[in-house]
Amino acid sequence: MLYLISDASRPVSFLSAGNLTNEDEFLHPRRVMDSYEFISVTKGTLHIQSGSRCHRLTPGQFLLLFPGECHFGTRPSQGELSFYWTHFFINDEKAGVHGEQEAAACFHDPSCPRYILPETGSLSANSRVNVLFVQLLDLSKRLGSFSTTQCGYAQSTLLLELTNECFFRRRLLQDEKIPLEIADLMEWLQLNYDTSFSVADIAEKFGYHPSYLTSLFKRCSGYTVTEYLNRQRIRVAKNLLVSTPKLTLSEIGEQVGIGDEKYFMRLFKRYEGITATAYRKAFARKKRNRL
Repeated sequence: MLYLISDASRPVSFLSAGNLTNEDEFLHPRRVMDSYEFISVTKGTLHIQSGSRCHRLTPGQFLLLFPGECHFGTRPSQGELSFYWTHFFINDEKAGVHGEQEAAACFHDPSCPRYILPETGSLSANSRVNVLFVQLLDLSKRLGSFSTTQCGYAQSTLLLELTNECFFRRRLLQDEKIPLEIADLMEWLQLNYDTSFSVADIAEKFGYHPSYLTSLFKRCSGYTVTEYLNRQRIRVAKNLLVSTPKLTLSEIGEQVGIGDEKYFMRLFKRYEGITATAYRKAFARKKRNRL
């Protein structure tokens, strides 16, 4: 796996961003660019080659394209395709592409904050990356020519979020010194947010007494098991609110494991400070393009 490693003490330079949508047979143009491009697929399948490396990106997957390297579509998409894209420059002359060992070592070096970005990978269901993408698109459209500086910081936040997400397990085990079994449980909760179960069910699955698990989990994470699970559900719901406008609040609640619409709305307001409807409206305006 290739990783872009760069100093993150300064924001990146934002160039442009958009949300490409195409109904059928989109083929990415062949080109060589002097900037980085980050792509996050939300619908359909994007077939693309960068240098000698071929990629097949499906919903939830992302790709970082490097400057100076030819990239092009290898086959047309079938059916609807949608992905977020953004172009940017890195303000670090020493930035470079490295392997996984160098990336892991840099992540745990506290002397300098860094962007550590994998060439490709998958976002978790509760990832904030696409939510931050929508906010970036909203800023770039709302502020127009005045948005360059603010969008640079917004883009930097997105890239740092991707860095943290890709190194989530290492961060839990080493930086925050969370026991391996609790890190495993936190990852399991992130993957199974849409399932209905009790603390007793979880304790039995992982071999704990419910009271001991509740105490241990709270001490390690700062949350109860139920609260941590609900926060994962709301994070997923935020993605669905901005990426699937046709889904009702009730349908979104069901998809994230909360079958009671009123309870879902109360939880959302408690954790986000605004209603789910207001959140959806706040990021409804997005720059779209068709090729």
